[in-house]
Amino acid sequence: MDSAPQPGPAAPGAAGRGAGARTGPADLLVLNGRVWTGLAGRSEAGAVAVAGDRIAAVGPTSALAGWRGRATTVIDARGARIVPGFNDSHVHLMAGGRQLDSVDLREAASPAELARLVGERAAVTPAGSWVLGGGWDEQRWDRALPPDRDLLDRAAPATPVFVARYDLHMAAANSLALELAGIAAGTPDPPGGVIVRDRGGRATGVLKDAAMALVVRAVPPPTRAQRTATLRRALDHAASLGVTSVRDMGPEPDDLAALAELADAGRLTLRVSAAPPAARWEEQANWGARSAFGTPWLSLGAVKAFADGSLGSSTALFFEPYADAPDTIGLLADDLTPLEDARRRLIAADAAGLQLCVHAIGDRAVSIVLDVFTDVVAANGPRDRRLRIEHAQHVAEADFDRFASLGVIAAVQPYHAIDDGRWAERRIGPRRIRSAYPFRTLLEKGVRLALGSDWPVAPLNPLLGIYAAATRATLDGAHPEGWVPRQKITVEDALRGYTSGSAYAEFTDGRKGVVAPGAFADLAILSDDILAIAPDRVREARVTTTIVGGRVVFDARG
Repeated sequence: MDSAPQPGPAAPGAAGRGAGARTGPADLLVLNGRVWTGLAGRSEAGAVAVAGDRIAAVGPTSALAGWRGRATTVIDARGARIVPGFNDSHVHLMAGGRQLDSVDLREAASPAELARLVGERAAVTPAGSWVLGGGWDEQRWDRALPPDRDLLDRAAPATPVFVARYDLHMAAANSLALELAGIAAGTPDPPGGVIVRDRGGRATGVLKDAAMALVVRAVPPPTRAQRTATLRRALDHAASLGVTSVRDMGPEPDDLAALAELADAGRLTLRVSAAPPAARWEEQANWGARSAFGTPWLSLGAVKAFADGSLGSSTALFFEPYADAPDTIGLLADDLTPLEDARRRLIAADAAGLQLCVHAIGDRAVSIVLDVFTDVVAANGPRDRRLRIEHAQHVAEADFDRFASLGVIAAVQPYHAIDDGRWAERRIGPRRIRSAYPFRTLLEKGVRLALGSDWPVAPLNPLLGIYAAATRATLDGAHPEGWVPRQKITVEDALRGYTSGSAYAEFTDGRKGVVAPGAFADLAILSDDILAIAPDRVREARVTTTIVGGRVVFDARG
């Protein structure tokens, strides 16, 4: 059981063997590669020997030839770049799996196209089932207005429809879905949420943040078999992208049960570190869970809370009003409402040894979370707690130093910068945009970065995330030299954030995120050397082979 952080392995010696390493034949041998080890002072090697699920030796191909035995599986990398398996620091695993076979509205270029896609899905949806999924982005349309119940009613009058915006902080429901959820003209806004209404007070079908839960509760829950099938699709997708570990944010108990069932059967091909909702922190505490509590395949010991919503939904919480919506500064999420109760809950969860991960996007939300973290440390005393702020997209100038002094990890998603950069300045104006998605400033202040995707909000592909961090070239092509270019980081910085940075953020540093003796044998072989090509070509690279625990789980080489 991995229940506490272990010291990182030393750099391998000349022959590539670490102290105490097995000296017999390797189970797996990867030769003739260009291995980026991730280790300070020795970042390059040519070959890797694997014994069981761990790396046994790292060094030149000539030095590791003696590890070949009759039963050794040998992979000739043919000069390809090899990196530690990617560790995505922030995903929603079940939601990502569902997206793979739900209605996909990400490419809907107009409300009419969205309606067509919804109608087509409704036509093949069994009676009693819902049309779910989404990914729509109203900022791509001529009139940047979200879809409403009237549009969805025309597309699917007899099937309940509930489709989310791509950021998962706003969704649209048709009339039947609203009826099943019990949302009527007199239904009050829940704390931390908004039921959008027209001038006559009628719900438009658009729901923001906590208000979405009113409909979610009405959706029939999937069966265990359906959950397992969804997870298997997610695992296959992750393997195809070189993703060998994730931090799964906010999983439901039934999701964890399905993951545990796969783990028990030896069918996980992805290491999952889960952070269930902070509101249920006592469940983990009663089990005796602590940070990184569990097995190398499935662990707990963390909790996830929300401080605000999203920039796209105008629910991220700022000190100043939105430039394009001066009547609002955003919303304090229901997880932190009332704030004093939330502070006591998070202090108690920390006292139980659980890691705190809090979503904060707007500068005021980030500042409030730093205030709470300061109180947590004062109440419970110093220890290695690795506090995390998820997203940290907008940080007030005075808070960068607080971020660093508290040792708070910034779990960031670079793809959001090249996506939101198409329209973010309209939301918050040119002054605040100068420090938007401040990856470089955070690094310069000494803040650790853990990179991820927020899948399915953004694509799971880590190479797109690395490309986004290094180029900041927005998806609309309007900023080829980089949107807020001051905040670019290098490809190697981004790669480190996607490997050892994310491992540190989940208390598995030394065991993950590096290619070194004693670390898990989690590797990705790439089609292109992302450390040698221009940053704008990184998005063209592909993963050709993924190895998890010494086992090949994806191989596109034929």
